[in-house]
Amino acid sequence: MGDGALPPAADARGLRVRRGRRHAPLGPPEGGPVRLEAPERRFLGGTLLLALGVRLAALVVWERLGLTERLGNDPYPHYAEILLGWLPPSPILTHPPVYTFWVAGLYALARAPSPLLVQSVNVLLGTAGVGLFALWARRRLPPTAARVAALWLALDPLLVYFSPQLQSEPLFVALLALFFLGVDSAGPDPRRSDALGLGLLGGVLTLTRSVVTVYPVFLVGSMLWVRRSLRGAAVWLLLFAGWAVPPTLWGLRNLHVHGQFIPLATNGGWTMWEGFTTDRDEVARRPYEMREEVARLGLSDEGDFFRIGRHFSDKLKAFVRENPLAAARIVAGKALLFWRPWVYDPYPVPVRWAAGVYFSALFLLAGFGAWSLRGDPGWAPVWALVINLSALHAVMFTSLRYRTPLEPFLVCLAAQGLTKLLPGARKPGV
Repeated sequence: MGDGALPPAADARGLRVRRGRRHAPLGPPEGGPVRLEAPERRFLGGTLLLALGVRLAALVVWERLGLTERLGNDPYPHYAEILLGWLPPSPILTHPPVYTFWVAGLYALARAPSPLLVQSVNVLLGTAGVGLFALWARRRLPPTAARVAALWLALDPLLVYFSPQLQSEPLFVALLALFFLGVDSAGPDPRRSDALGLGLLGGVLTLTRSVVTVYPVFLVGSMLWVRRSLRGAAVWLLLFAGWAVPPTLWGLRNLHVHGQFIPLATNGGWTMWEGFTTDRDEVARRPYEMREEVARLGLSDEGDFFRIGRHFSDKLKAFVRENPLAAARIVAGKALLFWRPWVYDPYPVPVRWAAGVYFSALFLLAGFGAWSLRGDPGWAPVWALVINLSALHAVMFTSLRYRTPLEPFLVCLAAQGLTKLLPGARKPGV
């Protein structure tokens, strides 16, 4: 061996050297190649065509059934028109801004409000998310499981369900896939530029959906656990710094425009109080009661979003102080409900049954897959995200929609579990 060379056995496991240190990367297991060969490119192309076809069909059905009008959507299209000056000026603060700017850009291209254009682009984003997560699965799973995961991602009902909508999920999931590809490539001992770049992308993710606001704490914790050492850990401070940049810029903009430093959005307090119950009747009733309360307090004007959020945040804190045991029971119940396999209204009974059966099977297979991968350090960032979102939605509003960021990972784990159960699963490469 030459100076500094790795022994063949270690090289086959994919060990690499950086700045004189040596660690197992989070890249392809068993030292698998990163470059796509011709058969793999054809398979990925076919998977993308399948994903696109299914999502286009879903868009046709969605439009024919008029589901946007029946199910509604967040105010991003409305905010986009305000941003473009097509509606009177008004704060656009209740939701993080990236998707609002995205929709505004599409409207500007069309030179008119075009919800169908946004939905069509979301179909493309949903398809891109499938491709990106298929590439990530190829790095983190054995070959057969990775192929099963790719096909499953193309067909997964929850991912398909959000593709034709006006919601932010397709963009967020595609960005999340890019982020995890970056995390996997950087490994637990990243270069400074990698850490900073991941942080900046994470900040954009946070301004797309704020559910990942505190994820860098969980991510860095998982990476330090993988490294089993604090040596060189200071590089992760660059990830925190990068993560803070986009929200800080948005907060400074809001300070200049509205006189308040609002780095994310103003709906946090509303969302926490709205969903801080496990009573289904109360969940349905509470938003109407909250609107009446806002009106009684004289906070109905559009400029009072910040005060409204702070009011309900203070109300939740007071409830927790006065009823600590009841609050603890609610948190525990919501943590369990976050992982429920069934859906609630307004969906008909057959849909609820179908969803319950599907998600139950997904969870069982994913659990089996997770157990088989329990020793793989490359999954540590995923476990960190699972813990992050589970803890978050034990307090914030809980619904299956908010489990969507975890769906691609659950599919990959379920594909691993399924292939482990198939005949011949113990053969190499399966």
